[in-house]
Amino acid sequence: MVKGPNLAGTWYPASPGALAAEVGRLLGAAPPSAGEPAKAVIVPHAAYQFSGACAASGFARFKTSTATRAVVLAPSHHCGFRGAAVLPADGYATPLGTVTIDTDTVAALGRHAIVRTDPAPFDKEHALEIQLPFLQTVLPAVRLVPVLIGTVRGPDAQALAACLGPTIEEAGTVVVVSSDLTHYGDRFGYLPFPPTDERSVREGLRELDGGAVKLILAGDADALDGYIARTGATICGRAAIGVLLRVRGARGHGEQLCYRTSMDVVGDRENCVSYCSIAFWDK
Repeated sequence: MVKGPNLAGTWYPASPGALAAEVGRLLGAAPPSAGEPAKAVIVPHAAYQFSGACAASGFARFKTSTATRAVVLAPSHHCGFRGAAVLPADGYATPLGTVTIDTDTVAALGRHAIVRTDPAPFDKEHALEIQLPFLQTVLPAVRLVPVLIGTVRGPDAQALAACLGPTIEEAGTVVVVSSDLTHYGDRFGYLPFPPTDERSVREGLRELDGGAVKLILAGDADALDGYIARTGATICGRAAIGVLLRVRGARGHGEQLCYRTSMDVVGDRENCVSYCSIAFWDK
């Protein structure tokens, strides 16, 4: 079974040539990568016109990687479930072709109580699919482990990290965590400060998002959970980020590569989403 795309022609081009050109343009405009390839990235998941440039800055850190497997952790936006879900399929298609799924790893993960094997959460999900054309371009032979993260509370956070940790840590594996940052405005039910003017919204978001990014770079999942609880920060991939941080801890180092908001594209200060790209290295 191959999972077909549901974003082609809307969130990214449906034509293989146009999609390849768009992804190539975004990667070509990303800051050059020096040194060792990254082990993991956190990248946003909006349509390419909004967050493609920010996502590309993260994927560019895989250009020299020799990884043969990619674990993609993304939040579930349309289905509610406990823990994680994996996709029982042989491949995941985009206009650029089909990404082979690591079926052995998916089957092994599905045997854990905290993980369900279920195609339904993937049917309409954008957060995972939007990353695949980038992955196909920078790591064309990579095998995919597609994981959607649902509701994670209390001891489930550590249980999920323990379940996914051996796969994430295995040599030859890179990790992509799909997450936007703050969703601001009445549309998202989150107004920590009024949309008085564009400058004040930008400054408020930068401070709010900066507090979260600081804890992410420190590898402190518990502190990030506390920060989100205190501020109400609407970070949709917070549980997926938490998995990565609980597996990695403070090992190695991380770097913020890009930060922008949807205001940079449409100029709407009353309802906007923040995007950030972060890369992690083991040394």
